[in-house]
Amino acid sequence: MLIGKIIKSNSHTDYICQVYGHSEVEVTPTADDYAFGTFVRTAQEDDRWLVGIIYDTVLFNPEFGRLGPRLSPEAELSIFSPDYLNEKALLVGIISVGMVDSSGGVIQGIPPLAAKSEALVHTMADEQVRTFHAGSPDPQLAYAPVLLAKDPQLMPHMLQTVLKKLVVLFPEHKNLLSVLGSELSWKAQISPLGGSQ
Repeated sequence: MLIGKIIKSNSHTDYICQVYGHSEVEVTPTADDYAFGTFVRTAQEDDRWLVGIIYDTVLFNPEFGRLGPRLSPEAELSIFSPDYLNEKALLVGIISVGMVDSSGGVIQGIPPLAAKSEALVHTMADEQVRTFHAGSPDPQLAYAPVLLAKDPQLMPHMLQTVLKKLVVLFPEHKNLLSVLGSELSWKAQISPLGGSQ
């Protein structure tokens, strides 16, 4: 499902996506479509695409803090001020965790390519997420160290969310994924208390 477009990058792997609002697309994304830990993809040239995970949400409202009366109430702006632009936006942070090449080959970790400005962002179907993590014989999470290095407080929670999804997609590896989830849960609880990483 199409949820938005890339409007900014903070680094080679960290992007800001503006989520499409009502009437901007045929099917307006719901909160579940851009929830924390959702896998997304952005198209590149030659049928390649970057894989990312939503890790943050920001509500942008430039009108907040502006004092004083308005000439037209908000409900009547489309009638009295048809050129008025609604600058409120919902932004999500996406961290890139790999890419899929034109032949379907998977690269996990820091991808060699960067996303382009205005690139469309789609949610990934379960089968695409499964393909991205398929290993031989176990599911692969080669991007986990990159995430943990980015934010040791937030990313263990993200990886727990990812592991819960992978347990559903790889039921045959439930025990292995559950052990990894328990380890991350422990780190997420002990790290803020000054425990060892």
